[in-house]
Amino acid sequence: MDWNKISTILITAFIILNVFLFVSSKDMTNAEYAPVNDKEFAQEVSNLLKGQNIKINTEIPDETYILPVLETEYEIINIDSRLLENFLNEKIEPVDDVTKYSNKRGETLEIVDGKKLILTMRNKINDKINNQNIQAQINKFLNEKNIDTDGYVENYAHITENECVYMYTQGYNDYSLENSYMYFFVDNEGIYRFEMQKIISVSEITEKVRTINAIEALPRILTYPEIKNKEISKIEMTYYSVEHENWHNIERINSDPTWKVIFSDGTQIHLPGID
Repeated sequence: MDWNKISTILITAFIILNVFLFVSSKDMTNAEYAPVNDKEFAQEVSNLLKGQNIKINTEIPDETYILPVLETEYEIINIDSRLLENFLNEKIEPVDDVTKYSNKRGETLEIVDGKKLILTMRNKINDKINNQNIQAQINKFLNEKNIDTDGYVENYAHITENECVYMYTQGYNDYSLENSYMYFFVDNEGIYRFEMQKIISVSEITEKVRTINAIEALPRILTYPEIKNKEISKIEMTYYSVEHENWHNIERINSDPTWKVIFSDGTQIHLPGID
């Protein structure tokens, strides 16, 4: 029996029950009532998060959206000699059921769940970053590896004294497809790690859904027991699919409107945007 899952379910149920009871005590028959405009409700949410020492240091979006659910198809990566030579710069013959390879320089290429590509060039260097040509290095890397970036834009960058992490995501109607991404991990010597996962087709499911407000979604942070002692720096609407334990079997999956919460330390989590 998975007690961690049971605990998460119970915590989620407790939070939803408390929020439901709190909202139910309001004048729900009033067509103008909305949690986002209820200062008492917002304070209750803030108090819940403070219990985990989570602070909100950004404007909470007050919009709701009417959006389609998307059906997305993923690129399944075929491990062949061409792929290995492209990323490891050596002629390497693939072996059945082997998903991780290395070259003579110690660089490694790993394919996770048939969809995620991870290229590690070297260990991270902890020197203070003073490189001013990071974007040029990223462009050169993409060109050398023949990576198609059409439809991808820089979504997020987390910069510290000795590391920069740049995230590019595929867009759909001005919203980020969070599961279709490229990550560049950069230190003082340049790119030391690259991760990529791609969605190759998107179609809308006919019926559209109305999202909940961000303020209604925020209590669900407490279903992540590891998220504590953090500061929320940004909240935005995106599309996201949960990469669960059966992710290795997934080729097509629905992607739902989802609130993304970004913390000041670079941590990101996704909270369901629909009930």
